[in-house]
Order: sequence, then structure tokens, then C-alpha cells
Amino acid sequence: MKAKKRKRIGVINGILVLLLSVLSLGIGLATIILYRENVKWMAGMFIAMAFYLVLVITFLVINWWDALSINHELEEVRKIAYSDKMTDLENRQAYDEYIALLNERIAAGDIDERLLVLMMDVNGLKKTNDIFGHIAGDELLIGSAECIVKAFGAYGRCFRAGGDEFIVIAVMEPETFEKRRDELVRNLAEWQGKHIKGIAISIGKVNQCEYPELSMEELIDIADRRMYEDKQHYYASQLSVPENEQVDVNRMRFVDNFTLTKYTMPIIQQMAEVIPGGFFIYREDAKREILYLNRKVLDIYGCETRDEFMELTGGTFQGMVHPEDFEEIQKSIDMQIDDENSDGMDHVIYRIIRKDGEVRTVDDYGHFSHSDDYGDIYYVFINDISIHNCNESAVREI
Repeated sequence: MKAKKRKRIGVINGILVLLLSVLSLGIGLATIILYRENVKWMAGMFIAMAFYLVLVITFLVINWWDALSINHELEEVRKIAYSDKMTDLENRQAYDEYIALLNERIAAGDIDERLLVLMMDVNGLKKTNDIFGHIAGDELLIGSAECIVKAFGAYGRCFRAGGDEFIVIAVMEPETFEKRRDELVRNLAEWQGKHIKGIAISIGKVNQCEYPELSMEELIDIADRRMYEDKQHYYASQLSVPENEQVDVNRMRFVDNFTLTKYTMPIIQQMAEVIPGGFFIYREDAKREILYLNRKVLDIYGCETRDEFMELTGGTFQGMVHPEDFEEIQKSIDMQIDDENSDGMDHVIYRIIRKDGEVRTVDDYGHFSHSDDYGDIYYVFINDISIHNCNESAVREI
């Protein structure tokens, strides 16, 4: 469409140039004849000259409009070349060129000491992509960009350097930054999309006046380190609990990066069905309810269906353990998990009673974790280590 428009303007310009040339020649000849003949045909001459001026003005207006169109198209091309397609922020190319320009200003001593660099990284993007898919991950990035521009766009330039990394280079007073940062955090927490509700971003800041002798790359490295320190504080804060729940603080340190949720449960179930040993998940509370078990656990307990297993065990971990062994086994598990050097793993060996009444011995490796959806939980791998046709009476605790 733009090519056709450009061609059409070229044709019009050609016609105008031809008319202007012919009219100029005609006016010139008429002037010579009128001057020599001393004929008073001045009215016709004025009309011709007026028409000539109209053509000149039309020619100039069309070319002026064409120049504006070209500039607009060039601006659109530049925007495409220097903008991130997903977030509409400035992209890596624009960022690199701006850094080079600022380095020149630093070398010339022509830099505002209020200049600051903000390195920002979205928390939980990988988990969002893994659990909810890349559509939700993209929405997380778009929402982050919107909030960043809303908070800092009026004070500087906002870039998406790649992935979940955002950079703001702005000029502002310290107190202004504090207000803008608070607004950013508030906007992120309140942001809602189709798939995402609430966003958290880790921030690292450095002011040019802190290190006036450093280049922009060196300032960015400092901001980047501070951002990762903020990210560590963020994830550590996710493990904190109210003071009236300090009993659980020791175990809260075992929160996993891949947390059991209503969304990840189906993924875990699919994986568990293809592993060679028994695997189950139970809630670590007063009831110790079984949340999931794979087919191999049914085989170990001599059950055909989940309903048979639930009826045999009462659907609890306590019901899975030989009644004579449970108290001592649970005490051993608690001691292992509560050890300050524990990595969240426990290992015990205990007896079970199968559906057919046979007593078997199983080897149990458990991993303690915490889930916002399910509370304290254990992931457990078990294997039958009995010598067949021999009732094992001894229980060894590791």
C-alpha cells in the first residue's frame, strides 16, 4: 500500500512539473509578445500567473506532505527496530546504543549525578512457564513491563534486555525513587491478567554519584549484583511465618522450588506412574492423610485398587505402618527432619501388613516439604525389601 502511494505521488509530481514547465514557457512567450505589440492583455496575464502560483504551491505542499510521510515511516521502522515486540519497551539494540552514548558523556564529565540504574528480574517466571505454560509466562512479562513504565517511564528510559530482565536508566532524586519504587511494588501486587494475579520483581539500584569514576557497564554490574541479593531476600521471605507459628519455622526451610500445588499434582502423578518403585505423598498433620500413591504401592500392599488400599490403611500413613512400629518410626522421622543439618530427607525401615495378612518389610526414603495448597507434606519412596515367605520381626531405624 505504501509503495503504491509513493508511486502515485511520483506521478502527480511529474505532471505538476510538466505543467509548470509548459506554463512557464507560455507566460514567458506571452510576456515577450505583449511587450513588443504593446497590447493591453494584462487580465489574461494575471490569470495565467495566478494559475502558475497555484501549481507551485500545490507542488510544494505535496512534496512537504510526502516528506512528512517518509519521516513518519522512518520513525515506524525505527520503532520496530528498537522496540521489544512483546512488551513494547526499548530492546537490547536501543539499550546498547544508549549505554555507549552515556559512556561518552561520562568520559566528557557531562553526566547528571542523579542518574541511576535499576536492574530488575521477574520472580518465578520459570515456574510460571512450567506450570501454566508460556502464555501465562508472556503475560507475566507484559504485566511487569506495564507496571515498570507506569512507575518510571516519566523519569527515564525502560528497556527489556532479554528474558525476564528489565533495565531502567533514569534521572531522579532519592526520595522520588523511593516513592516510585513503592508504587511499582504496589502496582505489581495488584496487577491482574487472564492467567496471572500479582507479580513480584527483584530490584538492584546504583546511583552514578556513588561511583562517578565507573563506566556504565561497571555500574550495571553493581546493580545486577544488588538485584540478585534482593532476589535471595525475596525467596527467603517466602519461608517466613508469623511469630505465633514459630514451631514450624525449622521445617519451613524445606520449601521447594517445585512446590506441590493443585496444578503440579497431575505432573507429579504422571511421573510417579513410570518410576520402578513405590511412591506416595501424605500430609504431615494429625491425620497424616494420603494424598496420592502410585500403582507400585498398591502392589506392595497386595491391593488391586485404590479403594482396597484406602480400606486397608484408613487412607493414612499411620495405617500403612505396622501398628507396633508406628510410634517409634514417627519419632525417628521427626528427629531426622528437625536436625538443623537436615536436608529434608529421612530414611526408615518398618513393617507393613498386606491385604492378605502377610507381614513385609519396606525401605522408606522420605522428603519433607511445604505447600501453600496442601500444607506440610512428605514425598515418600518405598520398596519391599522382605525375604519372601519369611516374616520380618525386626525393625531397623536409620
